[in-house]
Amino acid sequence: MDILEGSIAVRGRGKNKRKWIPVEDDELIKALVDVSLDPRWRSDGSFKNGYTSVLEARLAEKLPDSKISATPHIESRLRYFKTNYSALEQMLNKSGFTWDPTKKMIQCEKQQYETHCKNNPDAKGLYGVSFPYYDELSMVYSKDMATGEGAEDMTDAVQNLEEELVRVNANDEEDGEDMTSVETPRRSVDSTSSSSKKRKKEWKGKKTSSSDPMK
Repeated sequence: MDILEGSIAVRGRGKNKRKWIPVEDDELIKALVDVSLDPRWRSDGSFKNGYTSVLEARLAEKLPDSKISATPHIESRLRYFKTNYSALEQMLNKSGFTWDPTKKMIQCEKQQYETHCKNNPDAKGLYGVSFPYYDELSMVYSKDMATGEGAEDMTDAVQNLEEELVRVNANDEEDGEDMTSVETPRRSVDSTSSSSKKRKKEWKGKKTSSSDPMK
């Protein structure tokens, strides 16, 4: 099985040129996921300035002989990964494209893929090629790319819906209690009022009877 050329190919030009190997990519992606979950370096769907320096420090700790620097090595590599992930997401949002979680590659008809690439050049080179970090990058970038930066993803939407349903049910219960507390005294007042009216009618009848001079 082929692996995306970025894992073994020489990237960049001149002094920025370096050869990334799989173990370096592995550690970079692991560090990226960790930093993406740290509110000190990521908030509102965006990374904060300096996060690549944190990644550099993580790689220096895990791979002390790699001599990978934030600029230009890590920044260039992340652009590569993000570009390919975005291209895959764009295809997967279209009918006829699916993801093979075992082979870690896009599945579609070759002609359909070639037609797509005519208007989407970033997708070139992704057909029949494994992209092993799709799941990890989805954790990092899916919220930004699939639904727009800062938009809620499906998990957030479901959680928010569940919380809203809890609030609605709680309000319904409170409303039910309020209705009971209001209606019960009303029935009591109505009953008392009826009894009072009945007594008044009886008293008025007696008074009229006793005041009739013919009786």
